Parts: sequence; C-alpha cells; structure tokens
Amino acid sequence: MTQRTVWRWLAAAERDESAAAEPGARAQTRDRFTVTPEVRRLLALWKGSVAAVHRELTARAARQSPPAAPPPSLPTLHRAIQRDLTPGERAGLAGGERAARKHDVFLARPQGWRNQAWETDHVQAPVLVDIDGKPRRPWITWFTDCATNAITGVAVTPGHPSRESVLAALRSAVLRETPTARSAGCRRKCGWTAARTSCPGQ
Repeated sequence: MTQRTVWRWLAAAERDESAAAEPGARAQTRDRFTVTPEVRRLLALWKGSVAAVHRELTARAARQSPPAAPPPSLPTLHRAIQRDLTPGERAGLAGGERAARKHDVFLARPQGWRNQAWETDHVQAPVLVDIDGKPRRPWITWFTDCATNAITGVAVTPGHPSRESVLAALRSAVLRETPTARSAGCRRKCGWTAARTSCPGQ
C-alpha cells in the first residue's frame, strides 16, 4: 500500500464519513453494472469465458436497429463477474458441476436445531501408539451434532472400525455421565458419512 493510496482514502472519508467504514471500497452507485440473468446464460453458453460474453454482447448491440447502448467494457464485465458470482459459480460455469464442488459446499444440510440430526464417521488418527508392543495408528469413531458441530460421542479403537466401535461411540453420545455429556441427548435422525468405505462388511 502506497502513501498516495492512504491520502486518497483520507480525502474520501472527509467527503463522505461512510467511506471510512470500508476504506478503498468502490462507491455503491445505482448505475454500476451488475450481472444480469442474461449475462449468466451467456456465461453458461460460453463456458465461463468473459471475453466471449463481451463479444456476444457487443455483436448483439450492433445488430439492433437503431443500435443499442454499448455493453460495459471488458474490465467492467470482469469486475462485475468477480463481485457478483461466487468462486464456485465461476468454476462451475467453466468446468461443470464437478469443478464447482471444489469451491462450494455440496449437499449442505439445512440448519436445524440441537440434536435434530447426528452424523457419524471414522478417521484414522495421524499418530502412532504402542498397542501390544506394536506401533499402530488407532481409529476414531465419532458422532457430531449437525446443528452445532459439537462432538456428541466418540470411541477410540486399536483396529479397524466395526459395529462395536459404532455402538461404543453411540453409547458415549447418549449417556450423560461421559466427557461429552454437555451435548448428550436423543437424536431424531442419524446419518452415515461414507459408511461403506469406512466400515466394509458391516
């Protein structure tokens, strides 16, 4: 950041006190270009290419009779797309749904209430412990509350996850005299996360 930039921000704050809340932000004017549904359709047609969308808008304006107002400049179009579309939306327009999943949460559960639904999963701890004289990485089975992300129950086992480890973690989640008793309770729903790959044969 240069000294000139700081002085420009100070001058803007003297003219308008609201500018001091977000220094350097562009003024919110009514005639600022925003992404329209038509621009979104063209982005999908041209697979996220902003330059191709700009060429299409320019050609459409030239074909109209009388000629319509020129479209926004290419830098303005770039800024509007960067501002109005999420990274997942931009990636999805360019590379499809699989590319969008790398940026956005996929199949996010609607916000509910405490103990409405739990999810369970297994993970292998990234540490080695002495189990019967052999170094091994234990497995952790846990239940989490979907509304609060609190860990309601947990079980640590030396071997691969099994029905017993799931039941032990569930018991820890339901009982109120365990270390996770603050979040204990009876859930309405319970879901698995990649259950078949985590617990083969069960």
